[in-house]
Amino acid sequence: MVAPPANWNRYVLSSHSPQTNNAPLAVNESKLYRYSIVDSYEFSTRILGDLEFDPVSMAVGGDYIVAGGQRAELAVARLSDPQATTVVRSGGSINNFVTMDRAPSAIPRRRFRDSAAFADDGVTSLNITRDSSMPRLLVCNNDHTVRLMSLPDLELITELKFPTAVNYAAVSPDGTKMCVVGDTNQVFLFNKRGDEFENIAILTASNDASFSCDWSQCSELFAVGSQDGFVTVWDVRTRHKLAQLETYQYGRSRGACRNVKFSPSGSIDLLAFSEHTSYVNIVDTRSFEKRQVLRVNSDSFNDLPDFFAPDSPAMASQDTQITGLRFAPDSSSLFVGLEESILEYAVDRIGRYSFASSEII
Repeated sequence: MVAPPANWNRYVLSSHSPQTNNAPLAVNESKLYRYSIVDSYEFSTRILGDLEFDPVSMAVGGDYIVAGGQRAELAVARLSDPQATTVVRSGGSINNFVTMDRAPSAIPRRRFRDSAAFADDGVTSLNITRDSSMPRLLVCNNDHTVRLMSLPDLELITELKFPTAVNYAAVSPDGTKMCVVGDTNQVFLFNKRGDEFENIAILTASNDASFSCDWSQCSELFAVGSQDGFVTVWDVRTRHKLAQLETYQYGRSRGACRNVKFSPSGSIDLLAFSEHTSYVNIVDTRSFEKRQVLRVNSDSFNDLPDFFAPDSPAMASQDTQITGLRFAPDSSSLFVGLEESILEYAVDRIGRYSFASSEII
């Protein structure tokens, strides 16, 4: 069902750069690395090293890479010249999440999901705005704000204030909507036009705080992952819930949903979400009825006994902390970040295209 994953040691958080195709980037302590596989040989390249802080968030887009820290630090560099790194304090508290803003798409709203024209290069990748030469950065902070800042000079353009610490913000691939979540069960939905934001709805996800959100490639669906083990999916056109999914370890603290990601390209139609420890769920978004559950481990592909229940002492002793989740830009792989490694799983794209496969990845 699942091919043994590639296993890169010692890295904890993954993202992608359009210039590096499917090569993920990751944070390890105060350093940022890029992975590559050439002729089955795995190696990593240090992009940024010995920063003044240990990053807790990272975004990559265009020629820029940005890392956020626990004391409002922001480090900005160009991938073409990573030695020229600028570090500033953006104000506030922990930079929980940083992402590149998206420009409004010039593609008509009616979309055929098979078309390669709608291939996207990842949630944290950059769409350079066509009406401006300056890319934009969104910074989610514990001080109840989302800040829109210019790159590379990090000038404040817009500051949005919320009634709670902000954990995550996601801009739709067409650049016209934004979803924001934080330390309550509220989901803040915005219309976006250029650098202007209009709050159009406040929705309720579950009964607890939310850590992550994401948009489908067609910009019509968005999903929110919550502390209590729920993943809620809405249709933005009606604002009605399409599905509310439970994690595999729902009802336990290690079943909290930490990351949620839609497949970003092609007719793959998947939603992946990771739990606090050990499990990743992949759901078929054509019906939300088919699911594959992966049990991840840094030492071997699948060496945990199948008969252990999720709440058994033996399984608890084998818990593996999951630190990141990301599809490759072409949806060919799913990367799972662990405390000491990143695993790569191959997605069965042919099966997904043909609608005949009983396996997802």
